[in-house]
Amino acid sequence: MKHVTALLTIAAIALLAVGCSGDDESATTSDAEPAAEAAEANAAPETEASADEAPAEGASATSAVIEIEGFAFSSLGPVAPGTDITVSNLDGAQHTLTADDGSFNTGGLEGNATTTITAPDAPGTYSFICNIHPQMTGSLTVEA
Repeated sequence: MKHVTALLTIAAIALLAVGCSGDDESATTSDAEPAAEAAEANAAPETEASADEAPAEGASATSAVIEIEGFAFSSLGPVAPGTDITVSNLDGAQHTLTADDGSFNTGGLEGNATTTITAPDAPGTYSFICNIHPQMTGSLTVEA
């Protein structure tokens, strides 16, 4: 399970590096696909989660995605505690995804960039906001 999390983190960093390298605006995510495919090919085989690692019904096991597009956050179903959440800013403007209680924060996320946050360990609903554009709000539900 730790290998899968590490692999996802490495893949997210690689995608971020590809997106941030150079001034070539013609680059697309398809440029990063070979790297992601290579990373998947080198991944250790997945094993079944033990009963104590199983996510809540409807909750994601290890990863999830929130996209920022059109000055709005995409919705996300419930996630398990500790889930890695990829936050992709598809807008040209900088945004943040900041929990009201401070439990997670992307910091300033430039346009067309990606980062990862980790869902809190305690179950509950966590409201969040873009500190730059306070009309942008959302919530993250963590289920054990």
